[in-house]
Amino acid sequence: MRRIVLALAVATLVLFRAPGPTWADGPVVLTVTGQIASTNRGPFDPFSDALFGVVGEEFERAHAFTRAALDALPQETVTVGYPNWPAPVTVTGPTLASVLDAAGAEGSEVLVQAVDGYAPSFSIAEVRAGNFVLATSIGGAPLAIGGRGPAWLVFPPGSYEGQTAEDDSGLAWAVFHIKVVSAE
Repeated sequence: MRRIVLALAVATLVLFRAPGPTWADGPVVLTVTGQIASTNRGPFDPFSDALFGVVGEEFERAHAFTRAALDALPQETVTVGYPNWPAPVTVTGPTLASVLDAAGAEGSEVLVQAVDGYAPSFSIAEVRAGNFVLATSIGGAPLAIGGRGPAWLVFPPGSYEGQTAEDDSGLAWAVFHIKVVSAE
């Protein structure tokens, strides 16, 4: 009888576990895939990685970051504003370069993907030369899902070749995925 009860308890825990990858310090909020050397999770799972399936991204290995893992990276605070914004904002988070370093990026280009599928791309050289911040807080408060969180890629005007002071395209909010590739 004890074995049956124990088997039912284990089966219940397996069947009703929280969906999606989690770590001891919380749920995963950012996953880096592609040409990376440092991985801490396995391949795409159609059930647990439902959003990746919706946007057509599958992977064999990845580096997953919780909010605590992102906060453990060196933090940068930057004030950014564009003419079409109501006012400049002050955000804090790791630089995109430090996130790429933590994942061991080996490619030459990076795609930063938002939950709506928007995925601007930048050369890794541009990222390293500019001030690209993967913000996790604004004005000292954590970025929320439903707002611009869990992470928001921000950078000042003129951060990459051809960007004008009025051009805020490429500032991806609700970032959940970064893919490292080689430019062809």
